[in-house]
Amino acid sequence: MEHTPAQRPLSWIVSTIQDGRFLKVVFLGMLGLSAGAVLQDFREMVANAPVDLPGASRTTPTPLELPKPGDQTRPYFPKTMPVGPGLKKPNLPGYFGPLDSETMAGPLQFHFGEDDKATAIGTIDAGAAARFTAFLKNHDRQITELYLHSPGGSVTDALSLSRQVRNAGISTRVPDHAYCASACPLVLAGGLFRSAGQQAFIGVHQAYTLPTAVGSLHRGMADAQIISAACQQLLVDMGVDLNVWVKALETPPQSLYFFTPDELTRYQLANKRQRTSKPKFRSVLNNVNNLEPTE
Repeated sequence: MEHTPAQRPLSWIVSTIQDGRFLKVVFLGMLGLSAGAVLQDFREMVANAPVDLPGASRTTPTPLELPKPGDQTRPYFPKTMPVGPGLKKPNLPGYFGPLDSETMAGPLQFHFGEDDKATAIGTIDAGAAARFTAFLKNHDRQITELYLHSPGGSVTDALSLSRQVRNAGISTRVPDHAYCASACPLVLAGGLFRSAGQQAFIGVHQAYTLPTAVGSLHRGMADAQIISAACQQLLVDMGVDLNVWVKALETPPQSLYFFTPDELTRYQLANKRQRTSKPKFRSVLNNVNNLEPTE
């Protein structure tokens, strides 16, 4: 009498091994499990993407302790600014408006002040670099120093801004009580001379792809590496220590690693008024123009 596989499981399994069916089933099962695990990881990655960063809802200046050695990680505020002890407003040449959420989260604005100094305030949006080009052309006098007060934004525009600043021979400064975060330190690095107040908030974190630009996992990883290479090359060209980028890579997008005054000097983000050169920018910096929006 013929037995069903259920009645003689061992002999049936042996026969399927011999004709390859069992191995095929095992392989397909493992493939399905692997695909499910990858899909789950991707879903978690998308779900955990910084669509709504902790601190993103903050719209008023938020008191924070200034960084101290070993205590330098703070929340990231993309729509407002941290303020240290004293709650003072930063000195921003040419800008006399409010330092509220609308200003900080709005597109980067440029203001010309006294003594040929200017201010860049707001978020580095797509198009900020083009507006800065127009800003330079609209002023007959040479801008000697650009004051920065920005929560960051578009990495590609920050890279372009940094190159323009250096090519124009402009110095950069983050004054006391000002905020220069995320992509903003890339612009600071472009200064011919670079200065920072003892109570300035200057912080970095990992670059990330905006939610509207989420594509394939492979594309996202490739873009991240291109952006990383462009940022590192820029820092090298500007004479800034690559430890700045190491600190960025170590810090998740929802946080910022704030530099102490000693680190700013040691890593050459603040170069103590030492003149730097106008470098010939390498082609790797141009590769970012075709990337998805990144912050």
